[in-house]
Amino acid sequence: MYHSELKIGNNMDIVCFDMEGTLTPEIWEQVALDTGIEGLDKTTRDIPSYADLMDYRLEIMKKHSLKLTDILNATKKLDLLDGALDFLNEVRREFQVVILSDTFHEIAYPLMEKMGYPLLLCHKLDVDEHGNILGYKLRDSKAKRQAILGFQSMGYRCLAAGDSFNDLQMFEVANKGFFINTMLYTYGGLSFFIPSSSYLNLLYVFATLFNNSSLSLPFFAILSFAY
Repeated sequence: MYHSELKIGNNMDIVCFDMEGTLTPEIWEQVALDTGIEGLDKTTRDIPSYADLMDYRLEIMKKHSLKLTDILNATKKLDLLDGALDFLNEVRREFQVVILSDTFHEIAYPLMEKMGYPLLLCHKLDVDEHGNILGYKLRDSKAKRQAILGFQSMGYRCLAAGDSFNDLQMFEVANKGFFINTMLYTYGGLSFFIPSSSYLNLLYVFATLFNNSSLSLPFFAILSFAY
């Protein structure tokens, strides 16, 4: 448990988190482990376009006759990343928290329960009465970006944290954006080496932003886009 006494936010601030790789393990990596099917462990770190990635996954699922229950069984085995729940609870003391994820409501709810049911904005699967996944519906091709723009249009400041290529869309419009649990990314033709960061470091970064603190954070690297 973090014992922070930092006063870091207010009710006009929202922290938007990616889910898989940021707060939880990757669901599809667990599916690949359970089924032994090569290729299902690929994520947006491997295929940056989420639509292309899902088309690839559905093709494999159809080939191997996998159903929604197979994905759910894998999800139920997962726990949050070490320290994630304490981190979330601490952040919720000072900020409103939203999960912006490219997951699907139909497979994410076991993890939502473990996180205390934060607001989840994600996509929807098309499932038939036999549990076959026929397709999917993306809310928007840039859903994370659009959500943050929507919050900002209502006067909220938004911080965003994620771990993968598809989180860059959040960082481009958020007031501040942070990579966490990330090693190497290329953006705009440039490569960034970003050390893996702890949740506790991220709490102190939030405090620095909103308290104008002079805290020294030598072990935390930020990739931020201010506008």
